[in-house]
Amino acid sequence: MKAPATGVLCQSPEIASIGEDDADSCSLNAAVFTSQNEIFTGNSRGMIKLWDLRSVSEKPILSTSLSEDSEVGVTSMDRHPFQGHIVAVGGYDGMLTVYDMRKAQTPVTVMEASDNCLNDLRFHPERADHLFTASESGAVWHWVPLSGKNPATGGSSGNLWLSGDLATQQLNIKEILPTLPLAVNSVDMYLKIRNNSAAQFSETDCSTLLLKIDSALQYVWETLHTGQWKDVDPEWRKLYSYVSLFKALLCLELGKDEDSGLVNAITACDMGLIMGEPILDGLLSNIADSLNEKLWKLSETKRAIQENQKEEEDSNECYPQMNKENFVETVHVPSIETFLLDIMDEKPVVITGAMDFWPAMSESRWSVDYVRKVAGYRTVPIEIGSKYTDDAWSQSLTTVNEFIDNYILTSNATAGYLAQYQLFQQIPQLKKDIFVPDYCYLGTCDDIQVNAWFGPRGTISPLHYDPDHNFLSQVVGSKYIRLYSEEVTASLYPHEQHLLFNTSQVDVEHPDLEKFPLFPSAPYLETILESGSMLYIPPRMWHYVRSLSTSFSRKELESPPKYTNAKCSIRAGERKTSAMNPTQPNPYKTAPRVATSSFDKS
Repeated sequence: MKAPATGVLCQSPEIASIGEDDADSCSLNAAVFTSQNEIFTGNSRGMIKLWDLRSVSEKPILSTSLSEDSEVGVTSMDRHPFQGHIVAVGGYDGMLTVYDMRKAQTPVTVMEASDNCLNDLRFHPERADHLFTASESGAVWHWVPLSGKNPATGGSSGNLWLSGDLATQQLNIKEILPTLPLAVNSVDMYLKIRNNSAAQFSETDCSTLLLKIDSALQYVWETLHTGQWKDVDPEWRKLYSYVSLFKALLCLELGKDEDSGLVNAITACDMGLIMGEPILDGLLSNIADSLNEKLWKLSETKRAIQENQKEEEDSNECYPQMNKENFVETVHVPSIETFLLDIMDEKPVVITGAMDFWPAMSESRWSVDYVRKVAGYRTVPIEIGSKYTDDAWSQSLTTVNEFIDNYILTSNATAGYLAQYQLFQQIPQLKKDIFVPDYCYLGTCDDIQVNAWFGPRGTISPLHYDPDHNFLSQVVGSKYIRLYSEEVTASLYPHEQHLLFNTSQVDVEHPDLEKFPLFPSAPYLETILESGSMLYIPPRMWHYVRSLSTSFSRKELESPPKYTNAKCSIRAGERKTSAMNPTQPNPYKTAPRVATSSFDKS
């Protein structure tokens, strides 16, 4: 996006000035939205500024310089497609600079992208560790990650572009077309040349059509990532689903005799399910299920399954010291009347026996092998990092097989977590293995959110509260959970930022008592939720969760009830923070939103 050279941004129907220094003394060369109301700009003097379009002030929120030594003008900008707080900036000196907008006083990564002016740069819309740059020299470069390993630590880095100097050791630069005699002013030129080249060598019209489909998907993707996800017209999401369906069918046609055709098709289906809306009675999901089953059968002939699900755990190190006086009350299958009159909205309880008849609780279900069979080749969003308040926290798209290999079966310094995601909506076959508890149907509305968590030992949901009634159902593994009443909120030190107002600053099991002196005095309840039990958490009750083993759980979310004629009206709750784009968290630390899921981070 190019802003007007006069330094004025248009906010129809009003015109908002972004500062006299930009408007009068230099041209505004590039701008990119980091959220619906915040825009990042760069000018010909190399000044980079973050503006709040809601503010009446003519001063930016943040101001910094692209170069400390001299005025190097900004020529191009682009925002990370999944993480809006990551912004790449190109300069007249050919340098590629990456900023983390959560702490943007200084860049995180600086790399030489060209000897000449960097005219344009573009993140790949689906694989954001790939970047394209076009320069004054006529070259178009493709920045490709060498591997998924961090050369310094041997572990997986949270985000390649936020790894500082390590990024130069993880990237390979490929010149993707012969250097042109004239400047390349836009990466779009490369896309057009790629389309023309591919058409010349296509054996069928399907190849040409597939390139057009990819261009259409990229266009719709950009629309979906403009502003907040909740404000996007659902027709755009539906369009993304239909185009993804066409792409899947074309991939199958082009790859009739190859596994790659099946893999590309199932990926297209999943992207339509994650980013789009349900269409044609769940056709995308049905196709993806069939393709996953076929790929699973093909893989059985090529490999022997050797997976050890036993974890070597030191109980003294993993399990916390607990006081019996603080234990959460346990109730065995309470009646609907008992739950409504004595429990609901009053206190947390561990409910046993209510999951005994679930198919997921049988010995053969929801093992690693079973999850691979049902969903191994499906693409899902995961969180990278032990908890969402960490600076290094990020999001990524990966297949279930890759997630199991890299984070469940392999000891990894960086945790990976499929957290608070509507997995059962994307993969209905898994939904057949579970049932919504009867307690969720006490109201007049059946719109209940069902989300999934799947991750290794050690993943943490920081202390926070939700406005919803929650039923956390543990299918595999165990979790340590601590709960605090709303009345002691002042002793829990909530974050001052609006987006994290319902999240505590305190590290519950390792508190800084000098910084948070009132925390030890706050009374609490605690429990270890084992496989086959569910925990009811009333609205606005603070809760902290840590996985004690490889864990697979699900939760139903409901809004606070309204009592009418001895019934409580329950409807699906809102997420705890304002929603950003589906695969893009807020530019400042907050619980993310992935796909159409509602995140409350437990």
